[in-house]
Amino acid sequence: MAGANSDFADWQNSVLLVGRVTSEADEIELPSGETLVRFRIVVPRDKPTTKTTVDTIDCVTFKTVSQRKARTLAIGDLVEITGELRRRFWKAGTGVASRVEVEISSLKSVK
Repeated sequence: MAGANSDFADWQNSVLLVGRVTSEADEIELPSGETLVRFRIVVPRDKPTTKTTVDTIDCVTFKTVSQRKARTLAIGDLVEITGELRRRFWKAGTGVASRVEVEISSLKSVK
């Protein structure tokens, strides 16, 4: 990857999701003292290649405005989310656990 830095400006980590809320928002305090709000949505697959016809996606936000909005969501609400993929690590028992999530940049209800 010798030339990777010269191409960095063209790289992108961007997600747009429209789906239904499937869990209530949970507030989690991290060891760092930061608070995140997490919930899940389900998004139908456009052309399923297996028996699985939907994707369940964990969504998190550190932003106060998005956290307030997330707390008002009800299961079944249709939402539009923009954000970035993140892989978060934490200590779990005797090892390390990780999860891929969408870190929310913007969150809005879709009617």
